[in-house]
Amino acid sequence: MEANIIEEVKTLETEVKEFANSQPYWAKYLCSEILAGNEITDAIIDTSYSYLLEKLGLKEVTDKAEISISYNPNASDDFKENLYFASLTNVEGVNALAENQTIELTPSLTIIYGANGAGKSGYVRLLKNVFYSKDKGDILQNINIESGHKPVSATFNLSSDGTSISLKYPGDAGNGIFNQFAVFDGDIGKKHLSIRNDFSFRPAGLQLFNEFNAALEKLNAKLYSDVQKKSMANPFADDDIFQGESEIKSFLTQLSHNSRLEELKAHLPYTDEEKEKKTQLDKQYDDLKVALAQKDKALKELQSIKTQLADRKKNLETLNLWFNQTQLAAVVSAITDCKTKENSAKKEGIEKFKTDKVQNIGSTEWKQFIQAAEKFASTQGAREYPEIGDNCLLCHQSISDDTPKNLIRSYWEYIKSVAEQEAKIANEKLVKFKDGYEKLDFNQFPETDTLTVWLKEKFEADLTKLKEELKNQETISQALISSINAKKDLPQVEVQLDLSLLDVISVKVDKDIKAFEEDEQTRKLAELLKQKTYLAHKEKLESRYADIEKLNKNLIWVNKANQFNKQSFKSQSTNTEKRLSKEYFNTDYINAFNDECEQLNGKFGIEIDAKSSDAQSNRQLFLKGKDPSAILSEGEQKVIALADFIAETNITTINKGIIFDDPVNSLDEERKSVIAERLVSISKNKQVVIFTHDLVFVSSLINYSTDKSLLHECHWIENRNGKPGQVWLRNSPTYEKVYRNAEPVKKLYTGANNDECPPEQREFLVKSGFTALRTCYEVLVINDLFKNVVQRYNERVSVDSLSSVYFDETLINELLDSFAQCCRYMEGHTHSDKYAYKKPEPYHLNEEIQRYETIRTKIRKYKKNV
Repeated sequence: MEANIIEEVKTLETEVKEFANSQPYWAKYLCSEILAGNEITDAIIDTSYSYLLEKLGLKEVTDKAEISISYNPNASDDFKENLYFASLTNVEGVNALAENQTIELTPSLTIIYGANGAGKSGYVRLLKNVFYSKDKGDILQNINIESGHKPVSATFNLSSDGTSISLKYPGDAGNGIFNQFAVFDGDIGKKHLSIRNDFSFRPAGLQLFNEFNAALEKLNAKLYSDVQKKSMANPFADDDIFQGESEIKSFLTQLSHNSRLEELKAHLPYTDEEKEKKTQLDKQYDDLKVALAQKDKALKELQSIKTQLADRKKNLETLNLWFNQTQLAAVVSAITDCKTKENSAKKEGIEKFKTDKVQNIGSTEWKQFIQAAEKFASTQGAREYPEIGDNCLLCHQSISDDTPKNLIRSYWEYIKSVAEQEAKIANEKLVKFKDGYEKLDFNQFPETDTLTVWLKEKFEADLTKLKEELKNQETISQALISSINAKKDLPQVEVQLDLSLLDVISVKVDKDIKAFEEDEQTRKLAELLKQKTYLAHKEKLESRYADIEKLNKNLIWVNKANQFNKQSFKSQSTNTEKRLSKEYFNTDYINAFNDECEQLNGKFGIEIDAKSSDAQSNRQLFLKGKDPSAILSEGEQKVIALADFIAETNITTINKGIIFDDPVNSLDEERKSVIAERLVSISKNKQVVIFTHDLVFVSSLINYSTDKSLLHECHWIENRNGKPGQVWLRNSPTYEKVYRNAEPVKKLYTGANNDECPPEQREFLVKSGFTALRTCYEVLVINDLFKNVVQRYNERVSVDSLSSVYFDETLINELLDSFAQCCRYMEGHTHSDKYAYKKPEPYHLNEEIQRYETIRTKIRKYKKNV
């Protein structure tokens, strides 16, 4: 019976584990810590580094525990399941936001409404800095005060599986819980469209590779730092310590990680007998050196003369090049060519300019005059000079006909003619020859020169001959310069310096040097130097051997450390991440993005380029190969950016909440409704917080939430008396159903009428009661008088309800009178003379409640007579 072969199904988990298990111990240890969700601290890096040193043979191998790779798809010490953002409290130092405010949040949908300037942006800016955001801006202080600024701080109250978690900002800014929430606003939306964005919400398995590469960089930096400390220069290779040459010096000069120190140690010890011998050698050497001092001086002089002879010969060889037949023929040819081309230029153009009125037409001075005039004419204006009506550049007389105009333009044409240009180029070539000869130095043997003095003493005849030949060359040089100036052919015969004289002298100098060096006393001095140098090095070796041994150990350490190939591990990690991201992640994102586009009615043909770079997945959006922001309307761009943001946060279990700041700016009513429906749908499974000033959008959000029976709340942010950020919980212009009767007002009256209510609190409750009652009247008009034909903040019109609308003048006047009675008790409200403001008491509020209920009953009972 054949054995059943069970092939393991490959998953992201199994492939991540396979990668981790294939690593050497130091890397496997890092992978295990990352996959366990632990922060890669300096202590973990140090431990991994210790294991790496063992692997490189730089540290004694220790017994190590077996590593078992675990896999947590949501790996993070800070990761929490069933997490939601419960409330924001104790906000201080953020822009000019009012302090002591609280924003309570539901686990599903929370709407925070406020007009422009109400303080929403201040709260959003804080959230962008705390939670994950692609655009973290600076949090500014209150610019309206000069001093007394408080530092930025806030308390984030969260809940996970019924457990309360309170985090402070900025103290707890590094807590990973904050990364489980993401913020989207207009600036972030632009980044979703125009740049390549990293995926920040990914399974820990894929995050492994990026974090592994980051840890790898830290390890490499640590290793590099230690390598730098041990990579000291070899101080024993120069003459500062071991002066002169010996076997010991040769060994130290070539000291490396491959050097066998036992060969060096064989020169030790340095004995007492050798110390005595070195003293004797020093005396013998010094005595002999004094005796040879004069010979040494003569030898050094000969060696200097030899060097000078070689240098001087090079100078003379250069001079000879200027006077060989090839060079002289080139000069004559250049003179002939220049004359020919100048004559040609003269024939082609000069004759037509000749006149009895002006002399020397065609001369060099005349040409220079014309050229200068042409350059000056070009500065007179944008059009070509001259035209009839222009003034002459010399006499300033007006040019009144074509004759002078044509003559001047003929000058310009002549200057630019081919013949003239060729003549110019030929002349420039002659000038280069002339400059070359003028720069030649024929004074090669100055009277005070060391070599000249020596030659005059030893080889006077040869020196005289060389000087005469140099004089001859100088004469020819002057003749050539004159010929070039006059442009007259003057053929010359080649004149070369006889440099064989210097060669003969150099050979004689070499013989004299050799004779000095082969002298028996000189050889003996060299032998004494060799012996005493060796003993001196042996003495130094004994005192410095410990330092040399340390240097050798460092060289061995550095060589082994350099065998660590960071790039190999990094490439392996990056390539594995690319493959796994493509197979297990990028496809999911693309599908999620396309699904979001479908749900947001944003199928614009967006293409996604998803790939990996340095073990980090990223993507960029394109429309027909271009940046979508260059093609789509502002509203369409917003939809695509939202789809990208929602897709990224939805394909992971890590993200637990998304926060939006005015996500429907620049959008039409239909798109607002589509986006509202989608965000409400998302709030079924994760927390959604929306800041907005758009009342239609607020209305859509509440309507969809109500239709789906989803938990939702709306708060109101206001700027009161120049103090933005004041929060009114569970308060919204769209909560009209609360005010369809007087119950909210009655609650306020009950509190104010309580005997234990303090006066200040009673006054506040009464004022709030009248404000609420005013809202009740407004809702009464919409719902009962107008039968909800037109609803506030809703674009739909209920045409069918028109049949039940009927206006009775008596009823309307009674409603107006009741409403005015209510307004007279409201501070800050415009009052007529008839209904002047009165300081309200609880009984006033009760009276107006009764008045409201009376008129409400009449309106609801009243029916149109048919």
